[in-house]
Amino acid sequence: MRLHAVLPAKEKYTKNQAGAVAMVVADFTQHSAYQGHTTIIGASISNKPLPAGNYQPIKSWHRFFSGRNKGLARGYIKWVKQLAPDRQPQLIEVHGRCAVAGMIARALPQIPVMLVLHNDPRDMDGARTIAERKALAKSLAGITAVSDYLISCFTDGLGTEVSLCPLHVSRFGLDKPFAQMPPKQKTITMVGRMVPEKGVLEAAQAAASILPQYPDWTFKVIGARRFEEGEITPYQKDVQNALAPLGGQAKMLGHLPLEEVRKHQAEAEIILAPSQWQEPAGRVVLEALCMGAALITSKKGGIPEYAGEDAILLETPDSEAIKAALTSLLSDDMLRKRWQQKAFDGYHADAQTAAAHMDAVRAKTMAYFAKSMNADKM
Repeated sequence: MRLHAVLPAKEKYTKNQAGAVAMVVADFTQHSAYQGHTTIIGASISNKPLPAGNYQPIKSWHRFFSGRNKGLARGYIKWVKQLAPDRQPQLIEVHGRCAVAGMIARALPQIPVMLVLHNDPRDMDGARTIAERKALAKSLAGITAVSDYLISCFTDGLGTEVSLCPLHVSRFGLDKPFAQMPPKQKTITMVGRMVPEKGVLEAAQAAASILPQYPDWTFKVIGARRFEEGEITPYQKDVQNALAPLGGQAKMLGHLPLEEVRKHQAEAEIILAPSQWQEPAGRVVLEALCMGAALITSKKGGIPEYAGEDAILLETPDSEAIKAALTSLLSDDMLRKRWQQKAFDGYHADAQTAAAHMDAVRAKTMAYFAKSMNADKM
C-alpha cells in the first residue's frame, strides 16, 4: 500500500521539535507493515526528519490568503496530481485537520481519504457545526480517532439518521523502555507545555503547600509554552512565583531534548498530569505508566481510556485535590510503591500492537472505499 500521511502545517517531523501528532504518526509508521511505502507529508523543516517513513516537504500554495493548513493542502494536491499513476497514493491519511481532509477528498475523489482525529473536531474549521460534520463524513472513506472520547465529539448532535463513513478508534502506543523497574529518586515530575490547560499552576501550588514537610523531595517542571524557549509569559511567571517558597526543592527546567525528558521521567517516583481541559488522549499518561511512576492525572477526555485503573484519576484536578493525592503518596511508602508497580506491570500499550491495529483500520477503509466506488458504478 502506498500511503501518504498528511501532518498539520505546524508540526515539525524532527527529533527535538516533534509535537504530539508528529510523534504518534512516527510511532504508527515505524511499526507499520507499510513503513517502506509510507510518505509523511508536511511543511519544510530545517533539521533531519524522523527516520520513520519517507518525508516529503510541501511548498504551501496561496498560504497568505488561506492560512497555513489550507495552503499546505493546496500545495499537496498540486504535487499529487503531478505524480505518475504508479506513484500516486492508494490511501491518504489526514492527521488532525478536518478542513484539509475535506479539501483533499473533494480534489482527489479517485483516492480514499481517511481523517485521523487527534483533537476535538468541534473546535476546528470544517467541522464546527453539525452540518459541516455530516458533509465531511459523507466525503471521506473513513474517520478514526485516538480515543473514544474524540469519536463522541465528532458524532455529537449527528443522530442516527445520517449515513456516516466508518468510524474507528486507533489508540496509539508507546514501547516500555525497560524490562525492569528503573531506579527511582525522590522526585515529583511534571512534563508538559506551560499553558493553563495542562494544570501546571495547580500542580505547582499543590507542591509548594506540601513539600516543606518532605525536605528530601524535589519537584521538577519540564516544558515551555512552545518547543523552544522564548519570552516568559505571565502564566510562567505565576508558576515561578508559586514555586519560589520551595527554593532548591523546585526546579523549572524548561524545554529539554527528548532523551533528557525520558531520563527525568524514568527517575521520578511520582508524575503529575492534572489536565484541566478535555484531553484528547494524553501521551504523557503512557510515558508515566511505562516508566513505572505513580501517576496522578485527571478524569478528563480520553485520559481514562489510556490510564485505565493504573493511575490516580482526579474528578476535579484543582490544587487541593492534587495536594490530597500527593499527601497520600508521600506519607505512605508502601502505597506509593504499589501504584508504581501497578503502572509498570499493568502496562500493555506497546507501539507495535497499536500500529497493527491502525494497519487493520487502513485496510478496512480501503475496502469500504472500493465497495462504495463499485456501488456508484452500478
